[in-house]
Amino acid sequence: MADPRSPPPEPASSHAFTVPPSAAAPPRARQVGAELARTLQQVLARGLHDPRYRGLVSVLEARVSPDLADATIFISVLPEEAGPLTLEALRHATGHLSSRVRRAMALRRMPRLHFRLDDRLKRAASLEQSIRSGLAESAADGEAPPEATSPDHHLGEHRS
Repeated sequence: MADPRSPPPEPASSHAFTVPPSAAAPPRARQVGAELARTLQQVLARGLHDPRYRGLVSVLEARVSPDLADATIFISVLPEEAGPLTLEALRHATGHLSSRVRRAMALRRMPRLHFRLDDRLKRAASLEQSIRSGLAESAADGEAPPEATSPDHHLGEHRS
């Protein structure tokens, strides 16, 4: 049996797997976050009467603190140029949005909403574009494309 006073073992490598904050949250916080994101998306689909609120707004994720007191709402806005103004409009309308969401979700205690622009979609599109241009350059140089370019590449193979 290990000595309870000994320090915890060091990780095997410095590249140890880290758990995203939303996955590390307690089940109730994850459940409230998922429902909050869905409900807020429905509320926002009806629009805000604020000239700064523009473009297509998508609620990507709602991370709720373990004590359910705060919620960080990650949004995406298209076109990107409308993002900062739309974020300003959402922050200005936080009280109004909180009351509408609280009524729709029938929560006893509504988490404080904190809005943030999320650039995950932009980064994913940029990464995809980089991969495509890299593959196009390889093809132009006469190199063979890498194996397993399709997730279903093994379906045509016969195994013995």
